[in-house]
Amino acid sequence: MRDFPMLCGLEIHQRLSGPKLFCACPSPAPDAPLEPAHYSILRRLRASAGEGGELDIAAAFEASRSRSVEYAAPPSSTCLVEADEEPPHPLNAVHLQTVLALARHAGSGLADEVQVMRKTVVDGSNTSGFQRTCLVAMGGSLPSPSGPIPLETICLEEESAGILPAIGSSVRFRIDRLGIPLIEIATAPVFTTPQEAQAGAEAIGMALRMLPNTMRGLGTIRQDVNVSVPGGERVEIKGLQDIRILPLLIENEVKRQEGLIEISQEMKNRGLGSQAPLSSADVSSLFSSTACPILSRALGAKGAGASGPSSGVVLAARLPKMAGLLGRTLYEGRRFGTELSDYAKMAGGVHGLIHSDEDLAKYKFSEREISALRSHLHLQSDDAFVLIADLKQKAEPAMRAALSRALARRVPRETRKADEKGGSSFMRPMAGAHRMYPETDIPPIRITREMEESAGSKKIDTVEARSSRLASLLGPELGEQMLRSRQYALFEKLVGGGLDAKLVAITLEQTMVSLRREGVQVEAIGESSLRETLELCAKNKITRAVIPEVLKEVAKTPAASLDSIVSSHHWQRLTGPALEKAWAASGGDMRAFMAKYRLVAEGADAAALAKKKS
Repeated sequence: MRDFPMLCGLEIHQRLSGPKLFCACPSPAPDAPLEPAHYSILRRLRASAGEGGELDIAAAFEASRSRSVEYAAPPSSTCLVEADEEPPHPLNAVHLQTVLALARHAGSGLADEVQVMRKTVVDGSNTSGFQRTCLVAMGGSLPSPSGPIPLETICLEEESAGILPAIGSSVRFRIDRLGIPLIEIATAPVFTTPQEAQAGAEAIGMALRMLPNTMRGLGTIRQDVNVSVPGGERVEIKGLQDIRILPLLIENEVKRQEGLIEISQEMKNRGLGSQAPLSSADVSSLFSSTACPILSRALGAKGAGASGPSSGVVLAARLPKMAGLLGRTLYEGRRFGTELSDYAKMAGGVHGLIHSDEDLAKYKFSEREISALRSHLHLQSDDAFVLIADLKQKAEPAMRAALSRALARRVPRETRKADEKGGSSFMRPMAGAHRMYPETDIPPIRITREMEESAGSKKIDTVEARSSRLASLLGPELGEQMLRSRQYALFEKLVGGGLDAKLVAITLEQTMVSLRREGVQVEAIGESSLRETLELCAKNKITRAVIPEVLKEVAKTPAASLDSIVSSHHWQRLTGPALEKAWAASGGDMRAFMAKYRLVAEGADAAALAKKKS
């Protein structure tokens, strides 16, 4: 790992379980099967000015894309609030109390009152065009192995809608996820290496798991990363879910910014100071008989509802003195040309662009076509060019965005999207304060002394204390597994009901996992059935070995009673005379006995009987 200067801050978003933040709808579990929607909503979102009367740059960018948005509404976890057809209900007091308790635990300063704000978001992820959020506390710290992590803010906000695959030009979302409560923790920019940031994210994530109603599972916690380097800009990278690739994501962002700084310096060295806006030309006629599949498809395309001549075009633009720069590698898999392509994709919805630093032979251009293009654009030997081929209404805004990015002589201040390979791509310009304004449908909530005292009285475990307690109950290995388990809350509930801790942990962390891998629909096994099964074992009605078989049957027939399942399969535990009779039938051979009766006899019982008979 290279050593480089950087500053990094984290924004951790953690979902809470229970009802949604502004209505009584239940929050769907992260792994719940996708429920069919009973209706859908089609909208176009427009940006509105913030409290200061100005339009936010990020909101204006998203609105300029003029996309239609379709929302699917599954019935069990949506209502008119998510559809933005009814005002939000009062902010959920239980969720607010959870955040207040966390803030007191972190030593943060509580706000005098909580004002719900509207944060303009016009990418389609909110039906209303804004996300509701509120600042609850500032300052404080959370512990980590390397020392306290200073916090800047703790907020409570609503989750956005879930993304669905697009159909044509329509963006699609599911609104069952919309409104799930989120805790947002923003750290100070204190991390100076990727490894420090990863350790900090892990520590904060574990601290959040100490809360009683933290939701667990894939997608329930995610990290946004803010990275800057000397001479660069603060860049926000959103949506990272796999913390294991966080160091690579940060390292690649540092390389990207350093590479862009070097390119900016090279542009200055070439005499490329401030320039007038670049323009593009329609060069479709040069490629009327092209063998390039990308261009031929575009030239044959028609717009929505078009029945006349093709509306596909090929646009080209000259980039003076930029030859060799578009192919400059920023990090593995990303070049400067990819940066321009990202802007084109987001602004126009095109598939990308072609530039002169690429291997043009792979596109099946002829030498005549490239020569004609160079002549048409009046290219000099040190000039570069870009091509965009698509419908005219998509290609024109895409080309404008790509040329605007090419003219930038600095690292842009922007929001990017993390990918699963440790890279990122452009999403939109960095949002500012202009997108915030008060929520007019919810009055401010005064933080009273009683609320503060109630929050302070709620004990939140430290990671060390919980780890130590679980290790004493389960042993170090199983204890660590349960500490990180998404089933921890259920474990505590079952153990609190008097069940054996090790039996509960093994069932949740090993038996259920094994059944899922076998293809058993473990989601059909309800909490009450699981509890009743373990209680039968605790009362010596069934053996530990038969628990997986019982749960398989429960998954097949959830409505059947446990007693009927056990009786119909003759799974009652052998004890007393029945055990002695079975032992005698086996001839006193322990191996033969357990091979035949392993599901209905405990090994300890058989061993005690063998000792008694010897």
